[in-house]
Amino acid sequence: MMVYDGDMHKASILKRVMARIVDFLVAWALALFIPPAGIILGLIYLAVADGIQKGQSPGKMVFGLEVLMRDGSPCDLKSSIFRNLPFVFLFLFAAIPILGWILLVIAALPLVLIELWLVFVDETGERLGDRIADTHVVERLH
Repeated sequence: MMVYDGDMHKASILKRVMARIVDFLVAWALALFIPPAGIILGLIYLAVADGIQKGQSPGKMVFGLEVLMRDGSPCDLKSSIFRNLPFVFLFLFAAIPILGWILLVIAALPLVLIELWLVFVDETGERLGDRIADTHVVERLH
């Protein structure tokens, strides 16, 4: 169970979604402006973004969120990769015409919907990726 200190609390679902949108826009910009390597760079970015800057991807920085490990330390690269795999697959499938779009509808979108549902129903806001990686997203109060 995550122990909150005095200057953090469970992250707002809206802020989490908005932060994820920012991160997807960064990944998509890489894919559009640096073809064809940009798709790979976008995938790598989505996978490791939470583990590079002390648990804060650019999207999380904008919205004052951070990803912490169970012990309260910032998310590391390995945990970032595990927690973000569903979104990596979503981005990958979206980038592949026809077959990728079919896989997107059949596999990736339902997985992301399950992730979102878990954020809503879980008392601590943990999604499947957080449970796998032993992480938790918090919002700093200052």
